[in-house]
Amino acid sequence: MLIGVAGMVGAGKSTLTRALAARFGLQLAPESIGDENPWLEPFYARGEESRREYALRLQLHFLATRFESMRRIRGMGGSWVLDRTWYEDAEVFARGLFDEHLMSAVEWELYQRLYGELLHSPAARPPKLLVYLHGPLDVIVARIARRGRAAEKDTDVEYWARLHRRYERWIAGFRRCPVLAIDVRDYDLFADPDAIEAVAARVRRRLEPDLPQTELWPPAEPARASRALETAR
Repeated sequence: MLIGVAGMVGAGKSTLTRALAARFGLQLAPESIGDENPWLEPFYARGEESRREYALRLQLHFLATRFESMRRIRGMGGSWVLDRTWYEDAEVFARGLFDEHLMSAVEWELYQRLYGELLHSPAARPPKLLVYLHGPLDVIVARIARRGRAAEKDTDVEYWARLHRRYERWIAGFRRCPVLAIDVRDYDLFADPDAIEAVAARVRRRLEPDLPQTELWPPAEPARASRALETAR
């Protein structure tokens, strides 16, 4: 069984993913680290010129890495919770580069062809449930600022606004698996343990037959699942 957690930067995906892994004894598949992509530095090196030059290579590397990870996860078996999905990689982030004219029509067509083929692979079987974290732009931006990550603090608000619009368009048309929408205004996942328990209860109600029969209390340390994935690499 696989649960996907999706949503805007700053919505609380990683916090919720770790909590669900600990609460239900699931394996944890953390979000891929962008620093591992060799095209990331060249992509940003010369502004728009280099972003146009390297956009396709950057996104193909992310796509290949994501599906390699998913193939390992499927091969290991068991129940997993995934911090961000392959759907977002392709249908939000890569699509955004095309929309901003950083990928040409020919490049985007190639990317879509490869993505379409990968979607037919066993590794890309849809999750049992997609937990989608959403909220108004001002709430999301405030939470991004609150967590204070250096790479995000100088990011222009207009970038977050464009990304927010893409996420809202994406989820409005998403039909690949059942979706549990969580409004982050109702659940402060960063500061309120009761909020995490409330979301976990909603997930439990949607997936009870598929979850492990015995919940872990107190919750287990989810890092063990991350190490299991690293060992399999």
